[in-house]
Amino acid sequence: MKKRILGKDLEVSAIGLGTMGFTHAYGTAMDEKEAEKAIQAAAHMGYTFFDTAECYIGEREDGTTAYNEDLVGAALQEVRHEIKIASKFGVHHNQEGKLVMDSRPEIIRKSIEGSLTKLKTDYLDLYYQHRIDPKIPAEEVAGVMSELMQEGKILHWGISETTEEYLRKAHAVCPVTCIENRYSMMARWYENMFPVLEELNIGYVAFQNISL
Repeated sequence: MKKRILGKDLEVSAIGLGTMGFTHAYGTAMDEKEAEKAIQAAAHMGYTFFDTAECYIGEREDGTTAYNEDLVGAALQEVRHEIKIASKFGVHHNQEGKLVMDSRPEIIRKSIEGSLTKLKTDYLDLYYQHRIDPKIPAEEVAGVMSELMQEGKILHWGISETTEEYLRKAHAVCPVTCIENRYSMMARWYENMFPVLEELNIGYVAFQNISL
């Protein structure tokens, strides 16, 4: 597996495993044991970059709640220090299933504690703001990230679906390691970010949702 450096020094496999679909967005959550086997198989193949999020929550066939972070934490516990785990904060789904943005500092701190507990770890390699919260300034979010780094709870941070203006404001307060924006042959509207990322030495983690 080839490796990539995101930002200054976050080394990850060139291809990462996004775990969302095991519990969220594509129907009933996958059988937990089978999902763990799939995640562990990826680690055995050389994947070192695993992506989850606080809001990747679904329902099992028996009606119980499936938390993606619980699944990832259980699957990767034995190889935790050999791999990199990324999770995300700042959104939740309302009763209609729509995303609600909330990046208030007190919510971020509640989220990181919950994620660390579910993932069975005392730090995250990468912590993304899942979506921009228009009510909270970029500088305020970046300030919380700086505090979490000083406390050793996160090693790097990033922003998902960011704009250039927001990224520059956040990066000026606490250096951003990477962004996670959509990108594929059919989703190329963020290519104007490439020169900005090169200028600031920020990595680009590409994702693309698949509709079946």
